[in-house]
Amino acid sequence: MAVATYGSDDVEPVASARGAVLHRPFQVFIIAADFLLILLCYTAASLFYSGMVASSADGASIGAGLIVGAVFVAIAYFDGVYATHRLLNLVWQLRKAVIIWLASLTILAVAAFLLKSTDNLSRGTIIVFAAVGGLGLVSLRFAWQLALGTSFAKGRLVDRKVVLLSFKPLDFTATRFKDLRRNGFDVVRHFVLSSDNGDSTWEKQIRDVIRQSGTADVDEYLLAVDWNELPMLPKLGQHLRAVPQPIRVLPDNSIADLVSRPFLPVSGTVAIEIQRPPLTVFERLQKRCLDVGVALLALVMLTPLLLTVAVLVKFGSPGAAIFRQSRRGFNGKPFEIWKFRTMTVCENGRTIAQATKRDARVTKIGRFLRMTSIDELPQLWNVLRGDMSLVGPRPHALAHDNYYDEIISNYVYRHHMKPGLTGWAQVNGFRGETPTIDLMEKRVEYDVWYVRNWSIWLDLKIMARTASTVLFQKEAY
Repeated sequence: MAVATYGSDDVEPVASARGAVLHRPFQVFIIAADFLLILLCYTAASLFYSGMVASSADGASIGAGLIVGAVFVAIAYFDGVYATHRLLNLVWQLRKAVIIWLASLTILAVAAFLLKSTDNLSRGTIIVFAAVGGLGLVSLRFAWQLALGTSFAKGRLVDRKVVLLSFKPLDFTATRFKDLRRNGFDVVRHFVLSSDNGDSTWEKQIRDVIRQSGTADVDEYLLAVDWNELPMLPKLGQHLRAVPQPIRVLPDNSIADLVSRPFLPVSGTVAIEIQRPPLTVFERLQKRCLDVGVALLALVMLTPLLLTVAVLVKFGSPGAAIFRQSRRGFNGKPFEIWKFRTMTVCENGRTIAQATKRDARVTKIGRFLRMTSIDELPQLWNVLRGDMSLVGPRPHALAHDNYYDEIISNYVYRHHMKPGLTGWAQVNGFRGETPTIDLMEKRVEYDVWYVRNWSIWLDLKIMARTASTVLFQKEAY
């Protein structure tokens, strides 16, 4: 058995794990910061509103603030918001802060109703408090990134001494291990166990591990396992029972992808989801409400622009202002997509040539419309009709669908969701012409990832990135 010993400055090891924690006093400080911030915001909201209406401050305000603060930190604590590996995940923190904040206010409202105390609460104060408190909690999350980032990188807040076990020497510069320290783990020993799974061999090795680890006062053990080493894990687990500390597995990418998927208990075992089903009724409702709300608002606000562009296209070259072309939507169902005409031709047959840079078919006004994606705006009507969504895999002409469907295995997976005006591939740079199969495969890869990982938050993120990305990308002509 090979033994490698690492000091606090010698290794920069693995991915985040749920057990990582802060120094307990510092964790208490962060929890207290949230609680005091909420209390301060409520007091400020009460004083501000009472001053606005020229009346005395509500005496029950401090009590209501205490309730909301206690509920917020309690839910956040049990939801893992204050865990080390979560603190630097800004997007996750912001999402959780907003959700838990709204839940805490809802609990306050329900409690006040059940206790018949609604008369003691000022509606104006609650409204101001909801806005100020939410903004304060969001701002505090940004402050965490600035205050904790450097400290985490230097390992000042590490409070988890661990022993790392593996069946072979490890490359600590690999992505799988490089962030171990900044996520709260201090590797004080690294043992390379023999791949020989003989009982006597492992029993002797585990005794040596326990003896040498005892002097380091470790908190837990981490076992780095690859896919081909899984058969050794159950038997090794029997010998590791002699270890009194917690033991966690650090899997390779294949195992990590599998265990991160949803599962369903089945007769004492589990069925792991390899392919997610179409969106649930509630998920479809969320997506549809977002589509209709934003599309309707955009059409109303952009009506002058749409009418102006339609006139310019109509008189700029012969032909209709709106170009219609057959595309495939959800589950391959055909529909007619609307776009402002940007070319002198209106191809919709079995063979369609993609637009290229300096394409002679593109009109003068059409070139500008394509570069700014204004030509896509009529698709807001497709969104209202339900043929498309604001976010989803971009639909291709039927001729291109038929061609790529035969040579790219995952291509058909794009039809598991409605096509969109913008998509995950587009905001990641895969927009415009795809002259090679490799480029199309990469675009499909991003589309498939979106379908598998959809959430309403992801849609909002893509929409926000689209606003800046579309105007500055140069791949569209």
